[in-house]
Formats: sequence, structure tokens, C-alpha cells
Amino acid sequence: MNAFNKEQTIAEIKLAFKRLKMSHIVSLMDKYGLPSVLKVGSFHDIYLPKRLDAASIHQLAALNASLQSQYLVGSTLDEKYGLTSDEDKFKLFISHSAEQEEEALALKEQFAYGGIDSFVAGDDIEANTEFMVEIVTQLEAMDGLLSLVTDTSVESPTCNQEVGFALGAGKPVISVMSGQVPQGLVGAMQAIEHKEGAADKDVALDVIEALMKMPQWGSRLTNLFVRRLVSYESPADSFKIIGFCRKALAFSNHLTAGQIFELRKAARENDQIARFASGRGPELIESLCVDFESKLAVG
Repeated sequence: MNAFNKEQTIAEIKLAFKRLKMSHIVSLMDKYGLPSVLKVGSFHDIYLPKRLDAASIHQLAALNASLQSQYLVGSTLDEKYGLTSDEDKFKLFISHSAEQEEEALALKEQFAYGGIDSFVAGDDIEANTEFMVEIVTQLEAMDGLLSLVTDTSVESPTCNQEVGFALGAGKPVISVMSGQVPQGLVGAMQAIEHKEGAADKDVALDVIEALMKMPQWGSRLTNLFVRRLVSYESPADSFKIIGFCRKALAFSNHLTAGQIFELRKAARENDQIARFASGRGPELIESLCVDFESKLAVG
């Protein structure tokens, strides 16, 4: 086992701290029991080094371990997120009866604003393609399944088989029910009530909130929405994309300091964010970052 290197550990902590606000840094040092010192001189040049130097190796090790697990440090967006081209997407299969195709397509449009690739049978199957072969191909490629539940869908052999395929493959299944309660195995899975008059965007965000709570998908979806929000510079659909991703990220418990850094940088430099919400875009992104930092400091 390698000996504890206090100097190197302090250097790593300082590097992570560079991306945080002073109030958040102080909260973390208090949380891990670092001894107090007189608050004199420059925060980063005098106060912070003195407080870190006064800490025990156990306090420093615990603080650094938390920082390294929570905050990714890198010089580029890809390095921070550590994603390959196949991992920066989420493929959602939308299972529905024929009467629900319009609703399914409306949800597909909303999910697309967040960078989620949704499949809707009928609309997405090319002419002359073997229908069931394409269905199975899409089921095998999906990351999760959204089941639109009505009294018609629960009696549909195809819809039931699609849900069964997802459950058997260990894929997350979310149900949106319109009056009809999910039956069978899917009845024990996460269900969302589609209230009459609810906007398509609100239903889509309810689905995102449910997926965000799943350990295997929360971090990956967070990566996807951050990427989408900070890198989108085209005027086309920019307000819808920024609005959807901002609200989706409010459900996340997986934001890292590196991602928060990129969000704040985009809020300062991205013209589309500057114009969002009648000029309140940067303020709304900053509020998102502050809310997450506050939750993290308390937790």
C-alpha cells in the first residue's frame, strides 16, 4: 500500500476547489471537520492553505475521496464526462397502441430536445421493412422502454410482448397511464399518471424525473443533458432545447463540479442562453448550479 502523500492530496483538493464557490468550499471543509483558522488574507492564497495544512491525514483523505468521486476534473468536455460516442445517447422505445400514436409522436419530439432518441413503431419503420423484425431490432437496441397505458394497450399482445421483452432484458420500464392502471408485471414498475390537459413537455419531464432516480441512468442522462445544453449554439429550437434540458437537470443528483463549471461558462458565453427566457437564461442556469451545490453541501 502506498504511503499517504499529504502534499499531493492537498494539491488535488485545491484543484477540485478551483471549480467551486467559496461558500461551498467552506461548507465542505466544515463537513469533514477541518480545523478552523483565522480568516485573514486572501482566501485561496492564505486562508485555504492554512486550513488544509492544519487538517489531519484522515480528514484530508476523506475530503479528497469525496471530491474525486463527485467531481470529475479535465480540460475538455469529453474528458470530464468520459463518454464514448455510443454512450452519449439514450435510446427510448415508446410502446403504444394504434390510438396513441399521436401522443407517442408528441412525446418523441419533446425527448428529442434533450437529445434522447425515441422509437415510435409505425412512424419510424421504413416502407417495405419487415414490421416485427424492425420492432425486435429496436427493442434489442433500446436503453429503456416507455409504456403508454390505456384500456386498449393492456389488451394488445404486441404492447404486452414489448413490455415483457424489456423486463426480461433488464431494461428500465416507465409507464404513463391514462385512466387505466398497468397490469401484470409492469404494474409493479414506476408509473406516471397522465392527467387530463397535461402538456406533452410536462409528461416527458415526469418520465425524465423517474429515469433520473434510477442509479444506472441518472448519471448518464445528466451527462447527456449537460452536453446538449452547453454545446447548443444554433438558433433553431434553441429555446426549447435549453428549456427542456434546464428543467431535466433540476431532477439530477449527479451533477459534478466539472459539469457545473461548464454550465456556468456556457451561461456567460453562449448567445442562445443569454437570450433565453427574455434574457434571464444566465440567471436560471446559475440558479440551477447553486441549488445543486446547496443540496450537496447539506448532504
